[in-house]
Amino acid sequence: MRPQILLLTIILAVLPLSAITAAGRKLAAGPWEPIKDVHDPHVQAIGKFAVKTYNSKNHTDLIFKDIRRGETQADKGTKYFLHLLMAQPTSPCYAALVLETPGRRSSLELLSFERDTC
Repeated sequence: MRPQILLLTIILAVLPLSAITAAGRKLAAGPWEPIKDVHDPHVQAIGKFAVKTYNSKNHTDLIFKDIRRGETQADKGTKYFLHLLMAQPTSPCYAALVLETPGRRSSLELLSFERDTC
């Protein structure tokens, strides 16, 4: 009789773990997709937001010029990975990761911003 109790205990312990794993897979981020039109006004606004936020947090004066290319990923909103071009000739290329969360008022959050190779 004891082996049945032990087996039942193991099954009851493993079931919730498998449910958590299955739920985690459903929340996983989607694949990165290339942005077809980086000159779209919405994408340009996100690039400008990234530079403005970086400048205000780091007391720098980078000047946004353009977006070279970018990718998006669906993950609790939309992540934008943008390769930015600045007007400064000394370090013109940067990469920014921005999260846009949906809602009545869409919000943007700068997740990372660093120098990039051109």
